[in-house]
Amino acid sequence: MTRRSINIIQFWLKVGLFLVPAVAFYMAAYLRFKSGYFAEAEFDSRAYTNLTISITLLWALVVQHLRLNRIERLLSLQTGVITALEATAYCGLFAMAGLFFYRGASIARWVMFLGCVFIFFLTLIMIHLFRGVAHIMRGAVSGRFRVAVLGTDELALRAAGHLARNPMTPCQVACFVALPGQPSPALEAPVLAWNHLNDVVELFQCKEIVVALPLERLGETQALLESLQQLCIPARVVLDLGRGMFVPDRIFDFYGLSLLDVRPYAIDTVGYAVGKRIFDIVFSVLALAVTMPLMLLIAILIKLGSRGPVFFRQERVSLNGKRFTMLKFRTMAMQDHQSCNTRHTARGDPRITRIGHLLRHSSLDELPQFLNVLKGDMSVVGPRPELTFFVQKFRTEVPAYMARHNVKCGITGWAQVNGLRGSTTSIADRIQYDLYYMRNWSMIFDLKIILLTLFNGVAARNAF
Repeated sequence: MTRRSINIIQFWLKVGLFLVPAVAFYMAAYLRFKSGYFAEAEFDSRAYTNLTISITLLWALVVQHLRLNRIERLLSLQTGVITALEATAYCGLFAMAGLFFYRGASIARWVMFLGCVFIFFLTLIMIHLFRGVAHIMRGAVSGRFRVAVLGTDELALRAAGHLARNPMTPCQVACFVALPGQPSPALEAPVLAWNHLNDVVELFQCKEIVVALPLERLGETQALLESLQQLCIPARVVLDLGRGMFVPDRIFDFYGLSLLDVRPYAIDTVGYAVGKRIFDIVFSVLALAVTMPLMLLIAILIKLGSRGPVFFRQERVSLNGKRFTMLKFRTMAMQDHQSCNTRHTARGDPRITRIGHLLRHSSLDELPQFLNVLKGDMSVVGPRPELTFFVQKFRTEVPAYMARHNVKCGITGWAQVNGLRGSTTSIADRIQYDLYYMRNWSMIFDLKIILLTLFNGVAARNAF
């Protein structure tokens, strides 16, 4: 979540700043032509639209040049007045120089003047609004990311201090984990022994683990990271590179602390965090609206066919090992809780009702999961969620099994459209498809999986 927080904050900062010229010149044009404070004049909407687009592009270059779209730059400013004036001056002078040479349209001088004034004040407001949000986030202890630090030496304590005191999104160091052979001193947070590594997620509910490995133990990195695969949270490795040394891409600077991504995570990107969530909401609302009459008919048939509720609720595991209650149309006769949560469905399973056979074969029993998507527990596309009992079983039996929980589970997935569906298919093969999806995620890939599900996977041969 450390990298994700930087990406999301950076994204909204850019959006806010890049909207400044459009808002400023809309206000300027309204004040000049619509407010009644000035004499009436002709208004060429196309000319002012082109002006706004041109100044917005110019403004983007100015913002990039002055690094106003960088978190650390805004946090280092005192009042922001000089910087806002400098940005406005650059933009205004270049815009007027362009209009001097371009005679294709006549732009009111008042619009140019008021537009620049509004750009200055809106930029100043953006700077202080952002700094105010940063101040609130620093004080919001309950909203901090919970992280674990692997290590108990000086490097680990320095890393924990950086995480807890960073200026934008301070983390809460929930616990330390002593490396094999490392002492367990009394620290500000609880210190776990290496053989209690699973408590990082299950007891302390951490969202990430930060590996603070001393230089003399770097040779143990591979073995440690293999052990961390059983956790369903991202791992970052602290790099003590010294001041001024920075390598882009997989290594990123988290407010002065160099962190290495052990693996690339789709959830760290703005496209996944924002774009995929918007798509999930829109698609689920449309799917529920279109299928509502069918869902009502299914509900009636279930009630008429057997005793019990319409919906079947079952605990499953999703992003970062979070447990949630997944909804399905009930396709089996009523049974005890222990049986349904520790036993996969088999071909010809006598527990399945008559209407249940049809629902499972056509995948219509999955329709209520769009409610889980709206709630945020699931995504439309992602690895299929597994029962909690089998997650605990497979985490030690199947290599890299827990890595699939670094993204939200889905109603359909890459493994399912490739025929790996049902309890008779190979878990190891399914994991390989899930990992391929995680490494190659894109919105186009999601759309491809949805289309394959609709046209090829509705009546899958392994659905029973």
